[in-house]
Amino acid sequence: MDPPSEFPFPFPPYPIQSDFMKNLYLCLERGNLGIFESPTGTGKTLSVICGALKWLIDHDEKEKSDINKQQIDIKAKIEEVHKKNANDWFSVQTEQIELNAERQVLDKKLNAILKQEKKLENYKQYLKDHSQKDEDHKNLNTNRWKNAINQKKKSEETLPETDVADKENVVDEDLILRDSDHDSENSEEECDEIEDQRCKIFFCSRTHSQLSQFVSEIKKSPYSDKISLVSLASRNNYCINLKVRSLKNVSLINDQCQQLQKKKAKSKEEKDLKRSKSSTSCQFMPGDQTLLMAEILTSIRDIEDTVKMGQELKTCPYYSTRKSIADAQMVLVPYNSILHKNTRVSLGINLKNNILIVDEAHNLLEAIERMHSVTVTGKSILCCYNQLSQYQKRFENVLTAKNVLALSQLGFCLKKFIKVLGGSPKSRPDDKTTAVNNIKLYSIEDFETVAEVDTVNIFNLISFIRKSKLIHKLRGYSEKYEDNLTQEKPDEKKGVSAFLHSLQSKTISQTPERVVDTRISAEQEQITSPLMVITSFLETLETNCSDGRIFVSPGNTIGEASLKFILLNPAAHFSDIVQEARAVVLAGGTMEPMSEFKDQLFICAGAQPERIMTFSCDHVIPKENILTCILKSGPTGKEFEFNFQNRQNKAMLDELGRSLINLCNIIPAGIVVFLPSYGYEDLLFSHLESQGVLSKIRSKKVVFREPKSATQVNHVLDNYSRAIKKPTSPCNGAILFSVVGGKLSEGLNFSDDLGRCVVVVGMPYPNVKSPELQEKMKYLNENVGRNAGSVFYENACMKAVNQCIGRAVRHIADYSTVVLLDRRYANKTQSLPGWIQRTLTVHPSFGTAVQALARFFAAKKKIAQ
Repeated sequence: MDPPSEFPFPFPPYPIQSDFMKNLYLCLERGNLGIFESPTGTGKTLSVICGALKWLIDHDEKEKSDINKQQIDIKAKIEEVHKKNANDWFSVQTEQIELNAERQVLDKKLNAILKQEKKLENYKQYLKDHSQKDEDHKNLNTNRWKNAINQKKKSEETLPETDVADKENVVDEDLILRDSDHDSENSEEECDEIEDQRCKIFFCSRTHSQLSQFVSEIKKSPYSDKISLVSLASRNNYCINLKVRSLKNVSLINDQCQQLQKKKAKSKEEKDLKRSKSSTSCQFMPGDQTLLMAEILTSIRDIEDTVKMGQELKTCPYYSTRKSIADAQMVLVPYNSILHKNTRVSLGINLKNNILIVDEAHNLLEAIERMHSVTVTGKSILCCYNQLSQYQKRFENVLTAKNVLALSQLGFCLKKFIKVLGGSPKSRPDDKTTAVNNIKLYSIEDFETVAEVDTVNIFNLISFIRKSKLIHKLRGYSEKYEDNLTQEKPDEKKGVSAFLHSLQSKTISQTPERVVDTRISAEQEQITSPLMVITSFLETLETNCSDGRIFVSPGNTIGEASLKFILLNPAAHFSDIVQEARAVVLAGGTMEPMSEFKDQLFICAGAQPERIMTFSCDHVIPKENILTCILKSGPTGKEFEFNFQNRQNKAMLDELGRSLINLCNIIPAGIVVFLPSYGYEDLLFSHLESQGVLSKIRSKKVVFREPKSATQVNHVLDNYSRAIKKPTSPCNGAILFSVVGGKLSEGLNFSDDLGRCVVVVGMPYPNVKSPELQEKMKYLNENVGRNAGSVFYENACMKAVNQCIGRAVRHIADYSTVVLLDRRYANKTQSLPGWIQRTLTVHPSFGTAVQALARFFAAKKKIAQ
């Protein structure tokens, strides 16, 4: 299909938006791997929506039309065969069998499409019928439901005392490994079998908030009432069972939910009344899932809308959205649900012959690497080994030989890991390590040899852990017996209780008071179920040897030592996506350098170069609305070079302070200053405060700093916005100090007065001495290109800078300035976004830059008057 000359759009599109939609349409139609760049503020999201959904609707219509045409052709051929071979029954039958086989395939495809369309109509009718029910009938059902719940509570409260003992025995039964666990249901975490006959679009972005913004844009589009959309999310977002949600940790919530579903199945089969009462399932399952699915598929809803509807209908939103995937035309998912294969499979996401669009894809390579990198501490390994030993001892008389063997293999691996870290199974976390005090690097193969676990079949061991639900059983055992021991002997804790108590006590005593809450919470979650992170580490040993490395990092104590796996080749986890999907589109505001995605992702994933296409468009803002200045020196002529060697150069810090004072005097409203690191931000603030520079800045701008805690970001931004919109004399706005790559450098909009100037201080190169970075550069030099490592290092810096610059202008009527403080930027102009290069000027002196900025804002003030 050729792209249409016009696309349905909520308003007349800009020329660059029309070009974007046409190229996207062609990319999907040809099954290409596309890299699309559209600067933030150019309406990229709406362009993606209207271009992709126009293609999807056209594709569905064309597919039905083609099938009907092929059916007619086959029917005509059958008739022709009869006429041609009227006297040769054998030839007639032979050709007719072949043609009928083709017709059956077409009939099956068409019936599947029509069935899905009919299903959607049935959902609409179901909602219509439900809305017409009498309100009294609804109230009656609600009262019956409440009475049933109350009656259930009373019956449980009146259970004889003997039932309590029976209940405890049942819990122990649930904790014991059974051979049937290995071969029975792999729980709902296995891939749901979905026969997708119609092409779907899977749209993924980094965060749920960005997906919610996408839903808002769809509601504005002409397709809001023409498509069925499902927003997938984790149980952490969708669970409405308060007891399960109270677990906080995502893995624990998943685990508990699965167990409730398993108990539900048992309670249906169990005739024993006592056993049935102790195996209660989630009260929101199943509920009227058909009704919630109908609500989801017949109207555009984001996660919050679906949760609210689930609460009203008293049915689980998580399972309803999962079951709705089969009938949806567009599915919204966060990064990890698509990019992590195990998660993708467990959710029933089938990319075969479907479309994948990845938004905010500028950091896709890094996201895949982080997602598949794992760090496990000596504290977690010791804790897990202790739990496992106690568990085996408790149930040694009832475990089968098969289970004993598997548990012994796991214990063997844990002992070897402890040995690598310089300890023994009898060590405690605070014991001194015997390992050499330097980081050691291994390939996966070498690590297995050094750790002496190369004799263990890791694939079978991981399969055993998953299928047997060992993580849940070990955690359940630990929680139960820790509580019992604590109550019986509060002064003499032993076994699991004593061990966990010692870990938590040490954590509390060594944690600074200001970060106790987050640190303690993280430690407790890891201690509660250490096998989760250890299983993740074991899974990394299945990786191809050339694709990753393992770092053994000793600490002062065994508990502080760690094993860390880093993924070097993100394409290893993207190749199946490239092979299965009909088309893959990576979209972002700043996708340069596109060569990274071509070479390190698509080509390495096995794609043919001719299948890759790129598209990049200019910004919608006019040239006169943006001004970019590179300042090589400050007001006194001191040359700017904010490298590591000059980090504590007081003369340069003074020059930076003078520059900021001058900028605050001529730039109205809001200024956002990006610094290379949190450490440099602390250093700069201390120096400016001691030199009285901050007091001078405060005479013009209210000063704000990026908060260390993510929970404080909104509070700081609200105050920053208030100081700009309602300035108090003598201040004319505010200045916000942020960190490159921090909480404010991506995903936030500093539009209009919130960002009249973006200042980037220095060049935020990553630490070149980092062992991980050095290994990554070495890998790229050996596998991608001779100089690929150095290019990667340069790109890492400039990509971060470009993200900061992208915070400046957000719509066609916006205007802003960009000031880059470092002489080295003069040699990096080609790495900056094209729309920035239009007005880029390298200023040899500070005075010329100040004059240019003053003229720019004077002109804007005159236009406003």
